[in-house]
Amino acid sequence: MPEHSGARELASVQSSFSPLVALLERELARYRVSVPLRNPRNLGEFTRWYLEVVQLLERQVAGESGREPMARDAVEMMCRCAMSAADVRGAIDLCARYSAVLYPRAGVLTLTRAGDAVSLQLDSLRLETTTASSLVDITGLFAFRQLLQWLAGRELPLSRVCIGPIQRDDVLPFLKLFRAPVLAGGERYSLEFDPAVLDWPCVRGRAEFDTFFELFPCAVFGLRVSDLGAQVCALMVAALERGEGPPTQARLADILEIPLSTLRGRLRDEGSGYRQLREQCLSEMAARLLARGDLSVTQVAARLGFSDPGSFRRAFHQWHGCSPRARGRPGRV
Repeated sequence: MPEHSGARELASVQSSFSPLVALLERELARYRVSVPLRNPRNLGEFTRWYLEVVQLLERQVAGESGREPMARDAVEMMCRCAMSAADVRGAIDLCARYSAVLYPRAGVLTLTRAGDAVSLQLDSLRLETTTASSLVDITGLFAFRQLLQWLAGRELPLSRVCIGPIQRDDVLPFLKLFRAPVLAGGERYSLEFDPAVLDWPCVRGRAEFDTFFELFPCAVFGLRVSDLGAQVCALMVAALERGEGPPTQARLADILEIPLSTLRGRLRDEGSGYRQLREQCLSEMAARLLARGDLSVTQVAARLGFSDPGSFRRAFHQWHGCSPRARGRPGRV
């Protein structure tokens, strides 16, 4: 992004969220906690300031309840645990089980059916509800949305969001980030969405995690949706890691909820195509599996969906200019 464009976007963010920023600063002052200096030169610095403030508030709010705060390393381990799930349903279940292990620090996470939608509910187990605790809990709710849609590689559309008892005009800009109707004044903190979302496959790999978690869950300003080619590759790699072979074009279109003709057209517009992305993902996954050394060439071929080891060897030589055995660890045939 050009520097002048980034400056304009930063000014827009500061203007839009200035009431929320002022509220966060007032809450820290109420606890007599020094407010981090805020003179950001770009959106990244602004987001880091926001992340630091949320963590400071979490420590104060947890102290009022007489318990340890939800430390950032614990949040990281929960996110990494969720990455091992095959789909969104499994990721939610792992987060709920992880939260139970940390009881009461991480609160209680439950998934229920609400009419024609499912509701992911967060009970933070606060002894008392304050403006500060509500801000922390709303951030936690947004964190789960951000985690789930990152795992799935696409935006999670919400039908409704419940944000507990807080009713303040100065948090309205933050609530717009949910991009859904928001209900305030009740007791619940919850995200409601279509049950079909639960079957979305988790497509992210370990190599992508550090970049995602660096500013999680506060990287909410200027988020960009991944291009279609990246989403297709993510879905292919996820399927290959599960030993399912590369998904067909029809299957990809079905997962992404777009017509097959649209999938082909958009990939073509991006200068790519299904066959090219398929070969790229197979090539990278083959090299990765062989380098691990715990699978034979025959097992890798089957894992990637090849009909026989000979076909795999020929394809591998075209990709890498050498045999699979030359790229793998010795002793595996």
